[in-house]
Amino acid sequence: MYISCKGITKDGIFCQNIDVELDLSGGLFNFLIVGLADKCIVESRERIVSAIKNSGFSSPKTKNHKITVSLVPAGIKKEGVLLDLPIALAYLSATGVIKQQTLETSIFIGELGLDGSIKPNDSLASVVNCILKDTASVAGHIIMNDNTENVVNLYSNFKDDHVNLIKQICPPNIRIHGIKSLRDLTVFLNSDQKEFIPQKPNIAVSNNIIRDDSCNMDDNYNIENEHINQCTRPIKTYFEIDKIIGQEKAKRAILISICGKYNMVMSGPPGIGKTMLAKSAHQLLPEPHPSEYLEILSIHGRMERPFRAPHHTSSYSAIVGGGTPITAGEITKAHKGILFLDELPEFNKNILEALRQPLEEKTIQINRSNETITLPCETICIGAMNLCPCGKRGVPQKECACIGSKINLYKQKISEPFLERFHISIVLPYEKRCFVNNSSTKPDLKPMGGMEMYEIIRKFNDIKSCSDFIWDNLVLELLHKESEKRLFSMRAIKHIKEISETICLIENIQSNSKIMDVPTEKIIEVRVNIENKHIMEALSYKNNLLV
Repeated sequence: MYISCKGITKDGIFCQNIDVELDLSGGLFNFLIVGLADKCIVESRERIVSAIKNSGFSSPKTKNHKITVSLVPAGIKKEGVLLDLPIALAYLSATGVIKQQTLETSIFIGELGLDGSIKPNDSLASVVNCILKDTASVAGHIIMNDNTENVVNLYSNFKDDHVNLIKQICPPNIRIHGIKSLRDLTVFLNSDQKEFIPQKPNIAVSNNIIRDDSCNMDDNYNIENEHINQCTRPIKTYFEIDKIIGQEKAKRAILISICGKYNMVMSGPPGIGKTMLAKSAHQLLPEPHPSEYLEILSIHGRMERPFRAPHHTSSYSAIVGGGTPITAGEITKAHKGILFLDELPEFNKNILEALRQPLEEKTIQINRSNETITLPCETICIGAMNLCPCGKRGVPQKECACIGSKINLYKQKISEPFLERFHISIVLPYEKRCFVNNSSTKPDLKPMGGMEMYEIIRKFNDIKSCSDFIWDNLVLELLHKESEKRLFSMRAIKHIKEISETICLIENIQSNSKIMDVPTEKIIEVRVNIENKHIMEALSYKNNLLV
C-alpha cells in the first residue's frame, strides 16, 4: 500500500519541503529509508518503532511486512530529526490507524520520543518562512490561496514566546497546532474537529493557535503593537547611551549610523569608550518590523536584534561562513542587527577582504563544488581599532614605543577598499571624563538637543520614505570641491551625500517638535534643504584612518 504525506527538514538556516512516501508490502519485516538520509534519519527507525508501540498501537516488528520510505526529492541530502513524525504517521495511515485523507492538506514536523511524545523544537520560524516563501514547491499538494480553513497544519511543540508572535504573522490559511504525543495526534486526525482540545488539563497542548483573519500576507501587517511588545521586547543588557559621559561626537555619529544603517569604524587610544559606544548602539536599534521577526528567529533563534562580537582569532568560516555542509558565519548571524569587529587590524586580512562585498551588497554567496547558497547579511558593521600596536599613541604623557615601520605594518592589514565600505570613519580623542553614569538618574547633559536618541530614530524611520531632499547647486559645488581636494572615490561621495541627507532630516526632527506628534500615515511629504553645514558635518565623519 502506498501513502504520501509532507514534512520539512532543516537545511542550514533554511528549511526544505520533503515528500515522505511510504510503501507497505508483504514479506519478512524490514524497515528501509532511502533518499540520501543522514545517520540521524536512518536511526529514526528505532525511535519510530518504539514510539508507535508505546503509544498503544501494534508494533511494526510484530507484523510480517516490508516498510520502504522514500524521501523526495531523492537527490537532496536530508538531515535532522524533524521527519520522525511524518514517517510515523505515514505508517499508521498505511496500516489503517489514521484516515488517509487527513494527511493530504497537512505538514507534519517533529522529533519523536521512545514513549510516543513529540519533542519540543525551535524550528517554527524557519518552517513558516519556508512555506511563505517557497509556495511553488507545495502548490501541487497545498493550495496556499484557498480560503478554506485548516489548509495547512503544523503539528509539533514549540517555544511559547515564538508561537505568540508567529501566529500573528501567518496568513489565515495556516493553522498551527501544538500536540504533545503521537496518541493525541492520531485521535485528532481521525476526528472531525478543526481545533485540538486536550482531554486533560495537566497535559494540555502548550500552543493551540488560530491566526486571525484580519492579518494579510503583505508588508502591512495588522498586528497590535502592545501584544508584540509584551512577548518580544527584550531586556537590554548593554550600556545605555544616555548614561555615557563624554565622546559627544562619537555618540552623534552612532545616532547617524543607526538612523541610516551605515557601517562605522572608530579609531583611538585604548580605554576611551570605543567598545562601550559600540555596545550602546544595540540599545538604539528600533524594534523589528513584524515581517523581520521570521528572519531573525530563523537565523538567530531569539526575538531581538542580534549583537555579534566575534573574537579576532575566529576562523574564516566562523566569520564569513562555509564549511561542509555550508553553515552561516557571524556576518549572517548578525542579520538585522549589529556586527562588532573589535581590534580590527588583528583580524586575518583575508577575512576582512572577504567582507568587502557582503558589507555593501547585504548578501553573501558561498559556492562549493556541489552546491551554492546565498545567505542574507543586512547588518550594521561597527569596527574599532587602536592608533598603533602598543596603544600609547594619542595618550597624553605616554610615549609610543612603536617605530614607523611597525605602525605601517599594523595598518596595512586594513586596505583602503575595505575601509571604503564604512560610511563613517572617525578618530576618537583621548578624554579622561568618558565613563558610564551608573546612577538611576540620567545626566543633565543632552547633546541631542533635549530629545532622546531612540525617539529621533523612531521618527526618522517613520518619515524617511516621505522625505524629499533638495540639493542646491552651490551645495553640490562645495561637495565636489571638497571631494577633489581629498581625492574621494565615487563610493565615498555617495556616502557623503547619504550622510548629509540623514543629518538634515535629523535636524528637522529636532527643530520641529510638532512632527513628533504627527501620525506616520498623515505625513504626506517632508521637504528638506541640504545646506553647507550638513555637507561639512558629513565630511567630518570621513577621516583617513590609514595616515
